[in-house]
Amino acid sequence: MIIRIIALFGVLIFILIVAITYTLKQAQKLPFNSPVNFHGKSAQDNNQKTVVCVGNSITHGQVSYNYVNILSERLSVDGYQFVNAGINGNLAYNVVNRLDKIIGCDPDYVTVLIGTNDANASLSEKNRARYMKEMALPEEPNAEFFRKNIKELILQLKKQTNAEVAILSLPPIGEDIKHIAYQRTKEYSGIIQNVANKNNVDYLPLHEKITKYLLAEDFHPKLSYDNGFRWIMIKGIFSHLLLGTSFDKITADNGFLILTDFLHLNSRGAKMTADLIENWILK
Repeated sequence: MIIRIIALFGVLIFILIVAITYTLKQAQKLPFNSPVNFHGKSAQDNNQKTVVCVGNSITHGQVSYNYVNILSERLSVDGYQFVNAGINGNLAYNVVNRLDKIIGCDPDYVTVLIGTNDANASLSEKNRARYMKEMALPEEPNAEFFRKNIKELILQLKKQTNAEVAILSLPPIGEDIKHIAYQRTKEYSGIIQNVANKNNVDYLPLHEKITKYLLAEDFHPKLSYDNGFRWIMIKGIFSHLLLGTSFDKITADNGFLILTDFLHLNSRGAKMTADLIENWILK
């Protein structure tokens, strides 16, 4: 009897390890239209305009609804090809350090949606320490570190490409407009707008658009960022990648309108993002 229990326990542990390994691998899987795959094409259609979408997991689209795919579905027939240059967990600093792959795509347009992790890192010492370790940051992430890297990112894109550049304000962290996490994304979006204005690049008001929507809905979320945001996020990622639960179902279960958890977008949020970028490209 004891041997059976031990054997069953061993099987359960094995299944758990396999499930975790599979989910993590799926979460990090490169998009089919990543810069690496784009560079790997033997021949590219020179008649198409190349749009590179730069960002973190919100752009990467494995643990957040993929707005880059929405854009590709809408505009590929009009002669635009999209490169997904999103990488999970990235801060603005990390994007600066991988700009060579973005520049190597020879883009006609570049959109930048980065800063959610910068803002999140600033919300607690625990967050700050985790991001510094996992993303190999050279200094503590704060508003000035973010400003410095956003400025450098824009300057290098303007210097090393002929692309038109647009930078989006941030989706909120959580949907409680009065919470410090939400207000921090507003603050960092202000930094983005300031840098955009000073460097003559287009600013796309995603944060403002989402805020307007939430205010119109008079929405009050049932979950608080302070009560285990990491667990809510991890649970949602496993639910989607392991069990196939849709992002919109995860949103409904968590009591959100735009976000799946506290950081990532559902279809409504992704479409808002795609709308802003599409209108900018076609202006």
